Amino acid sequence: MKLKIIFIVLLGSIACQNKTDHKQIVLVKNNSTNTTKTVQYAEKELVSLLDSIGGLNPNGWTEKLTFIVDSILLNQIKLNYKVIATDFKELKSATEIGEINLSLAKRIFPQLEIDHNLASNLENNKLPLILYSFDNNPKTFNEFAILIAYDGGLSWNNDIYFFKADKIIAKHKIFHRYGLELKHFKNELNETTIYYKVNYESGTGVWWNQFNFYRYDYNELLPTLTEIENINLQYSWGMREYWIESTILDTKPLKLKFVFNNQFTDSLGNQINFIKDSTEIVYKFDTKKKIYEPDFVDSKLNKLKLLTYFHADNELLFVNVNYDLFEKELNSNEEVKREAILKYLNELKNTLDKR
Repeated sequence: MKLKIIFIVLLGSIACQNKTDHKQIVLVKNNSTNTTKTVQYAEKELVSLLDSIGGLNPNGWTEKLTFIVDSILLNQIKLNYKVIATDFKELKSATEIGEINLSLAKRIFPQLEIDHNLASNLENNKLPLILYSFDNNPKTFNEFAILIAYDGGLSWNNDIYFFKADKIIAKHKIFHRYGLELKHFKNELNETTIYYKVNYESGTGVWWNQFNFYRYDYNELLPTLTEIENINLQYSWGMREYWIESTILDTKPLKLKFVFNNQFTDSLGNQINFIKDSTEIVYKFDTKKKIYEPDFVDSKLNKLKLLTYFHADNELLFVNVNYDLFEKELNSNEEVKREAILKYLNELKNTLDKR
């Protein structure tokens, strides 16, 4: 049996309560030399665990689970650097031919890092350059971004500079993993909003991508939203298998469609659907806060349910926010699904007991 990486928030009070003598010790082999004791709990004990978790206040998980994505969204580099007229004129010419002299790049771009990516793309003292224009006419050079030494996505991350006319207002470090995708639209205030994907994790059977949104506010580029783009976790990496993916349907108002599922594994190793659904969320632009606020009315998801798809310590939150569904399915006549749910709860309780 493969070792499982299990993401759990430790709440010792849950792990310690509701133990009885109705349990069976099972030896589960992790490899040829080591064994781990797994307790097979009675259904009554597992239901008691479910009730205990269902009674918790879920709001305490929010800040911890959103810390990483909020940190990336909110802590990009702000700049206020005016490019001198002669250099700005040369920069415009460079965008037409798609390359820039290294000496000019060093003069124009603050905090330009000559890392391996830049050095490997340096040819005849020139670097490749890409213009991302957010204007109706690209030759206006009012709101735009410059990406230096892009190699078609071979590098996993890139630095990109955002301009307001001849002023550099931000530098974003973007870890995209499979290629930069930078897009834009106008919000309800007719401000330019840009967005791109950020990769938080990638591997065989596991990945996590977020959409990060920013808006032009005069001479600043300000964060407005981070939201799930695509997250996947296969059973070999956790206690449940899940998938969620969003698609942008509209931008005024901003509307995303989510397709999502959660599966448990039965005793035969089959994946059993616990949640399989889709929904839409409208993000209303708050003209006072100047950020997007999700409107979960009539949506099958909410903020806490979205957090259960993060690769983080969120199994207890998953049980908590889906308590009613757990209870409904355990009271149903679908024995295969009931077995898979009880197997999941048993694994959860064993994990809590070991903490």
